[in-house]
Amino acid sequence: MNKRLIIFTGAGISAESGVPTFRTGPDGLWHNHRIEDVCNIDTFEQNYDLVHEFYNARRTALQGVEPNAAHRAIARLQRHHGERVRLMTTNVDDLHERAGSPAVEHIHGNLLELVNLAEDRIEPIGYDAFDHAAHPPHFKPNVVFFGEVAPVYQDLFELMNSLSRHDLVLVIGSSESVVQFCLQAYQGSEGEARILYVDPSDTCPYERLLGRGLKPYTEHVRMGAVEALSAGSPVLAWIEEWLG
Repeated sequence: MNKRLIIFTGAGISAESGVPTFRTGPDGLWHNHRIEDVCNIDTFEQNYDLVHEFYNARRTALQGVEPNAAHRAIARLQRHHGERVRLMTTNVDDLHERAGSPAVEHIHGNLLELVNLAEDRIEPIGYDAFDHAAHPPHFKPNVVFFGEVAPVYQDLFELMNSLSRHDLVLVIGSSESVVQFCLQAYQGSEGEARILYVDPSDTCPYERLLGRGLKPYTEHVRMGAVEALSAGSPVLAWIEEWLG
């Protein structure tokens, strides 16, 4: 069986391009907005204008940022190794695509799309602001809100349960606060998959979640995404040796 590389990316990888994270730090987007006002399906219609103003700002700002070296390194791995490399991301930006990744699975949606709830279809909008004042309240950013089921979760769980000793899992840029990739990969593979958790924080969220000394990963590499996937890094060397 061919060895696989499964990559899960989170907000940290895009933060190195200048995209604000949603959840962490004083500059996180939730720091200045109440989640229940801009990202909750139960309050979406009553906050229709505010929701679209919030996501319009996120969407139009994407034009001013570029993919970084980590995005490009992942794209090269995908192009070189084909279906042996699978990429899933919780990010709703398009930096992986712009870096050249041929296949990106967006777990929490895509900011460059709208959902027409009345007609149950997805419509592209690109980097444009949505003119919400001119449309009835059944257009929603194609971003998974709290209170919604993420359609891609079924694919995610199936992937986790398919993992084995033939898989190297790279979790990079994830705070592990929404989707606990390391833990799910460890459980899904019954501890057989190799799991690299790349995050620059000195502390690991699993010490709080599972207890001191308990870790659902092979190694916690305390680096940012760009450093970890730059030429000469131990992470990239491990990946290249694994894929052969």
